[in-house]
Amino acid sequence: MEEKKNVVSKGTIKGKFTGFKSSKIFEFTDGQKWRQSEAKFVNYFAVNPEVEIFQKDGKYFIEVRGLDKTVEVRRIK
Repeated sequence: MEEKKNVVSKGTIKGKFTGFKSSKIFEFTDGQKWRQSEAKFVNYFAVNPEVEIFQKDGKYFIEVRGLDKTVEVRRIK
């Protein structure tokens, strides 16, 4: 049975998304900003992709629609 995600925010990344890289900042169209806090590199290109931020074990992760990987993030705005 699949574990239900604790989604804390949904939104759209503003402009081009080119993947994950250390300390990358993800800016949402509604003004939220999240910084990648995990050393992970993934190349992926999308324009204005939909995303979800979910919480697991006290940490926050971003999930980009169409990408099967997640990365830990921290909210900065």
